[in-house]
Amino acid sequence: MKYGIIDNLKPDHNNENFRSFFNDLKATGLEFSINKISDYNKEFLFPVRDKKQLIEDADVIIVLGGDGSMLDTAHHSAELGKPFIGVNYGKLGFLADVKENEIVDRIRMIEKGEYFIEERMMLNAFCGDKKLCALNDVVLDRGYSQRVLKISVDVDGKFFTTYTSDGVIISTPTGSTAYNMSAHGPILQPGVPGLIITAMNPHALAMRPIVIPDGAVVTLTAESRNNDMILSTDGQESISITSFAKITVKKAPYKAKFIKFHDSDYYHLLREKLGWGGFKERVSK
Repeated sequence: MKYGIIDNLKPDHNNENFRSFFNDLKATGLEFSINKISDYNKEFLFPVRDKKQLIEDADVIIVLGGDGSMLDTAHHSAELGKPFIGVNYGKLGFLADVKENEIVDRIRMIEKGEYFIEERMMLNAFCGDKKLCALNDVVLDRGYSQRVLKISVDVDGKFFTTYTSDGVIISTPTGSTAYNMSAHGPILQPGVPGLIITAMNPHALAMRPIVIPDGAVVTLTAESRNNDMILSTDGQESISITSFAKITVKKAPYKAKFIKFHDSDYYHLLREKLGWGGFKERVSK
């Protein structure tokens, strides 16, 4: 098994800790390559490859970073069908959910076949000759303008509604706990075959989020007085959109492949990351 390490760590981390971490990886005797040389890993002589080549060559991709690093990796690895795992050095860790002190044990489990692949739906967004990819969400917003947008929404060729709002989010189940949740959309368990359409600050109380089948094709046509709109995916890629340009969003023909283990527990993750501690018992005095 060949492992590719995508190092998205910031240089202000504790170098001594990271030397120990990379020493533990080296001690496994397995084959690693890495996307860059840093002060904390240069002595371990892992072959250096650019990100594209690393993903193509590796059997398993290890991402050192946060959820943003995982989203970026998904964009590059999904079409190639490469599985990946994230070691969380970010703030939240919804996607990069392995702790630093766990990764060597997790690699040993991978070597023994003690894991499974959890496939996550991805989206493609098309506008003219542009194509964008998303694991979390496709977002159309008003950019730098202070004026609301008028966004016409069709689902499978049938008119659904027109939002007067700051924008619209089309979210996968994976992304339901991201921007969608901040905009008061529902949370979907990652295995639920659905998409969520959520208006951002709509100017009508009845404009609630809606869950539609994951095979649906959503078409957006937006109007802005300032002609200043942005189409973005996962906060990673973005393009400018002109008024009345047609945007098509649909399920991608490939999926992101997350490496998971027997003790993976999505509901525990929700409780931990969202602070759902439950009610404490009231103790009478």
